[in-house]
Amino acid sequence: MKKLFVAAIVAFAGFTATQAQASVNKLEMVSVQDSVVKTPIEVSALPDAIKTVLQTDPYKDWTPTAAFSVKDGDKAYFQVDVKKAEEMASLKFDAEGKPVEFSGASVAAAQASINEMVAVQDSVIKTPIEMSALPDAIKTVLATEPYKAWTPTAAFSVKDGDKAYFQVDVKKEEETASLKFDAEGKPVE
Repeated sequence: MKKLFVAAIVAFAGFTATQAQASVNKLEMVSVQDSVVKTPIEVSALPDAIKTVLQTDPYKDWTPTAAFSVKDGDKAYFQVDVKKAEEMASLKFDAEGKPVEFSGASVAAAQASINEMVAVQDSVIKTPIEMSALPDAIKTVLATEPYKAWTPTAAFSVKDGDKAYFQVDVKKEEETASLKFDAEGKPVE
């Protein structure tokens, strides 16, 4: 009976170790996905072409709140976080002020796509919250590898259609990233 009990404990420990390794691997995958280098810059430091675009429709009703120079592999672009009333959105432009998703499109197609992009972004409601208001499960995850090397700088409650999640912006030295979690602390894609 004693041998059976010891065998059960060893089997359980092996199962637990396997599950723990699977969890660690999942976390490592998220950190690789967040390898985009986002460097904060002043809104005033944006290229003039982007500043000009932000003063035209459909952007002129939005107020820039933050700006970033972004390097994603061999791609480089600027991200401008904007706000209108309680709504927030992130816009991405190349140095010439063209949205990065549409840089190869015709001007008419690009403008139609921009209007559609802003309308889609309008449906996302991103509400700033205090770090202390994050669910305990997310706070626990942020205290583990690979996240504990990063410093949380801002937190948001996000509603995207029927989806709800939390976004935590983090910084490590000059790198920044945005992490998304459900209320149970599981990464959201």
